[in-house]
Amino acid sequence: MADDKTSAPASLRVYRYRAGAETVEAVLGTLDPEVPQEDLVAHADEALERDTFMCYAVSQADDFVADELCFVPQGDHCDILSIHTDGWQRHHGDHRRSLVEILNDLAAAVACGKLRVLDAGEVERAAADGLTLLERDIRCTADLQAAREAVDDILRETGADDVTRHRTVLCISEAITNMLLHGGGHGAMTVRRLGDRLRFVVADRGPGLNFLNWIEPPAEGGQASMGYGYKIILDHLDSVALHTGSGGTTLVLDRLTS
Repeated sequence: MADDKTSAPASLRVYRYRAGAETVEAVLGTLDPEVPQEDLVAHADEALERDTFMCYAVSQADDFVADELCFVPQGDHCDILSIHTDGWQRHHGDHRRSLVEILNDLAAAVACGKLRVLDAGEVERAAADGLTLLERDIRCTADLQAAREAVDDILRETGADDVTRHRTVLCISEAITNMLLHGGGHGAMTVRRLGDRLRFVVADRGPGLNFLNWIEPPAEGGQASMGYGYKIILDHLDSVALHTGSGGTTLVLDRLTS
């Protein structure tokens, strides 16, 4: 952990700049008042004009407070990822993956379009799309097992092969396990059918995704995050979307069926 305990903790924040605006808005985390918005706007305009991903590593103490800033054009807006580690290290859980590696993997997934960070309106629409096939409350490990079996049955009905079924069930299991461990201990899973895909919506009413659970000791009755659950999900599903805040976290996970 960094020696200066007053310095900002490690974080991944996502801001959004809409073309023609003069400021940016926070989508994941809060705006850092020390980051000059006029510079963010200028870089975001450049990324939109060039229609290409741009990344800036920060090395000067009097420059941005982030370690890395990534600008990802998304049509009419640009998502800005601010990765800040400040020398913090993981001290609990699985040490095979560093905090920097975890944050950079998440940033890379956004940059390549595999992971979308949604605002409140976007996640509400995404969670309502399509036909509802299944709804389940999740409150304990028995509910997790029942959800795994139900997902496997639905995948069988779509004609999914054994490998696809296994990987998808594993991803849903990881999402629900994270919800039970870090999302307040209960939530819900919904399975929806869209034209060419199945959509799995896993939502909790916890305190929101907090990257400090990879640094600080786990709460009583919980455990430290290993950081591998999200990697498994990103590696094996076709599309992943995330919304998180003080009212809870929602994952929207898509598996193509045709």
